[in-house]
Amino acid sequence: MQMQEVIEKLKDILASEGKCNLKTKDIAKELGIHPDTFNSMKFRNSIPYPQILNFLNQRNISINYFFYGSSPKDQLECENKYKILKLYKTNASLGGGGINDLIDSSDLIIDEKVLNFFGSKECEFITCYGESMEPIIKDGSICVIDRNKTFKNKSICVINTRDGLFIKQVLKQDDGVILHSLNPLYEDIFYK
Repeated sequence: MQMQEVIEKLKDILASEGKCNLKTKDIAKELGIHPDTFNSMKFRNSIPYPQILNFLNQRNISINYFFYGSSPKDQLECENKYKILKLYKTNASLGGGGINDLIDSSDLIIDEKVLNFFGSKECEFITCYGESMEPIIKDGSICVIDRNKTFKNKSICVINTRDGLFIKQVLKQDDGVILHSLNPLYEDIFYK
């Protein structure tokens, strides 16, 4: 995109606000740039991106629409295919329990088809450490957590206990729960 084209687009936006017959110096003032500096930029075909981005942001105008002509509707259609979910960087132990003083997370962009496969639109992800749930869950695996699903006996869950965070098969008992490890080398843990 050339600087002259940018100026014309800026004039169109300002004309829609009722500001007509604008000169280059008027555009410079709208962008917060000294007119001499703006003329120099125009001569060198140097586009003042930071000032234009602020100008567009103040008017709630899509940057993609301004620079590339892509419709905000196209962007929404793309956004509807993906969802941003959390990946927790924490110690979810498959073995002895993970102690977590500070829990950090990062955003993951997930395709809606993957979420449909999991049967959940509001899930989170957690990294697991240990071997007690092998062969189903391996050390370093990323597990899907859905806090909205109802508990079912014998399901594999993330459990926060006084001893730390565990990922285990939960067996409900009359007087408590057993946190069962699938790997026979690990003993079950009982909580009242």
